[in-house]
Amino acid sequence: MIGALCCGPVLLACAQPMAASEQKGSQTAVEDPTPAPTPAQEIEMLQRIAVVPLTPDQAVGERHIGKRVRWAGSVHHMSRSDNGACLTILYALSGDYGEPRWTLDPTYQSFEACATGSYDPELVHDSTNVTIVGTVSGETYIGMGGGGSVGPVIKIEKLFRWSDCLAGDSSPVCKYGFLTPEASADVQ
Repeated sequence: MIGALCCGPVLLACAQPMAASEQKGSQTAVEDPTPAPTPAQEIEMLQRIAVVPLTPDQAVGERHIGKRVRWAGSVHHMSRSDNGACLTILYALSGDYGEPRWTLDPTYQSFEACATGSYDPELVHDSTNVTIVGTVSGETYIGMGGGGSVGPVIKIEKLFRWSDCLAGDSSPVCKYGFLTPEASADVQ
């Protein structure tokens, strides 16, 4: 009997209907309990993405439209497009982790990579080292340094930013890993 008296208020509290604020919470999105991947996990994800082994020079032409590629390089120029941001990228061979590997013999290749939305200009700007995963969507004339040539246009699926900060620097501008473009008001 004493047990019933002690537990009675608890059982009564459990039997009461949920408050309106508690019911409303069930209608809103629930936070994902999965932690964000670590930079090492993101690099591993970048390495595992299935792509066609083409260089930008090889990817020019209609027969390559729709093929998925992973290319590394450095942002040479950023511009706005009808749908978002386009990056002109100087192509570099990829290292073991998918990072740009700069050699004494330049590739003399470039490509344009476009995303719907825009990237934080403090994180993606001229000379930022990136790896782009995306599909070939066409070609365009790319002029740089007094010359130019036709190069492929890539629709960006993923952009991986490589930081040039010193190890251990946790400043926001030192972020490396996958970046998501932000929707902007003037992009339809």
